[in-house]
Amino acid sequence: MERKWDLVKDEACFVCGRKNPQGLHLKVERDGDKGVVAEFLAEETYKGWSRYLHGGIISLIFDELLGWTSRYLGYTAVTARVEVRYRHPIPIGSRVTFKGWLQKEEKGLLFIRTEALLPDGTLAAEGMGKMMVIEKKGG
Repeated sequence: MERKWDLVKDEACFVCGRKNPQGLHLKVERDGDKGVVAEFLAEETYKGWSRYLHGGIISLIFDELLGWTSRYLGYTAVTARVEVRYRHPIPIGSRVTFKGWLQKEEKGLLFIRTEALLPDGTLAAEGMGKMMVIEKKGG
């Protein structure tokens, strides 16, 4: 029986879904006890102005990291807030490392930090997100 807040991973997600032909097909993996990591190639398709990755793609991937961090830690949760601070433009053709990790849990919210790193380690963007906890597996 499906409940109001059931979140079903159906492979159709625009960011990570393998069965979405227009999607990014981002593969998010665990990174330590409280985090996730994903590699992303800033292709021409995702260009903003000039020769740089569109900032909305960065926000989109940060939001995805919030969901995967929550999921890997055993939570059913939905996004409450995503904040992004852009620090350095990401040139098209760059392979970007995206990371997210749980900073704290408080009053039914998960506080998750995110960052986007250029191949040389330069911080291109950082963020903070809040996820509303629907339930915790086993709890």
